[in-house]
Amino acid sequence: MNTQFRPIIETNMDAHHIVMSKKQLGSSLIEVLVTIIIVSVGLLGQAGVIALSSKANHSAYMRSQATLLSYDIIERLRLNRTLALAGSFTINFAASGSDPSDSVPSGTAIQNLELRDWKSSIESALPNGDGQVTVDGSGNATVSIRWSEVVKGASDGSITPTTFTTQSVI
Repeated sequence: MNTQFRPIIETNMDAHHIVMSKKQLGSSLIEVLVTIIIVSVGLLGQAGVIALSSKANHSAYMRSQATLLSYDIIERLRLNRTLALAGSFTINFAASGSDPSDSVPSGTAIQNLELRDWKSSIESALPNGDGQVTVDGSGNATVSIRWSEVVKGASDGSITPTTFTTQSVI
């Protein structure tokens, strides 16, 4: 710490005398510590905002993937409209704990190949991803896709699946 002595002349009614004054230059250790604490709290807050933003961005990415996959199967339904209207593309979610591709009937019929390919795409794009398709006789198609997100957790620690549903006329 740098100190400098400067003479200060004080005028008193009785006499003139010189008083030495000590003037501090620089900052004290306490001021530096307070500044470090304030900056640290600000940086921790910024890190929290970045982490929250990253989670929200990942959730948006998953929803985008689900949107693309639902449009994919809707286009497949439109290409095979006659089979779709007959109910050949109707499929439910796989049973809990089983492989979603196993819920597609085996065989080489076009609807089975399309559904198997679509469910395989869901599995690779989304964690624990699975899909469901229903088509009524009027051509109204409902596509539901579900997956597990780490962002959405129940209070007991179990993972709650997210479901995305799209409706379209084929």
